[in-house]
Amino acid sequence: MPTWVGVLGALSLAVLAAAGVVLAATHLVAARRLEQFARLLEQLAGPAVSDVRQLIATIRTEAEGLAGTSRELRGRIVKAADAAEARLQDLDALLDVVQEEVESAVLEVTATLRGVRRGISLVDWGRRALKRGRRKR
Repeated sequence: MPTWVGVLGALSLAVLAAAGVVLAATHLVAARRLEQFARLLEQLAGPAVSDVRQLIATIRTEAEGLAGTSRELRGRIVKAADAAEARLQDLDALLDVVQEEVESAVLEVTATLRGVRRGISLVDWGRRALKRGRRKR
């Protein structure tokens, strides 16, 4: 086998490994930024969630205490509490989706890093094969 074939094979493996490293690095940066976004979102939404829960509890307590008032007024208060609860559920669902996306990104980065390691081992294998081929001459 001509020497240039082995050299070309080793160079192509090196290029593939470098591309894998770059891809892994970009995934890692994206995952970190996504995680920072999730933390920021949780910090911003955390107080709002507790305020909404307190608001819901207060609205329900007041609604129960206003037994002597008109039905229409009580109906409006209950609607407001239900709307606030629905928004709280939407916010909770959003936080679940963000968490799933962060976990997915971390899994992708891990898989990419495994691929890079495999590529690097192939480059090392190619180098060893080239060295063995030179020694035999």
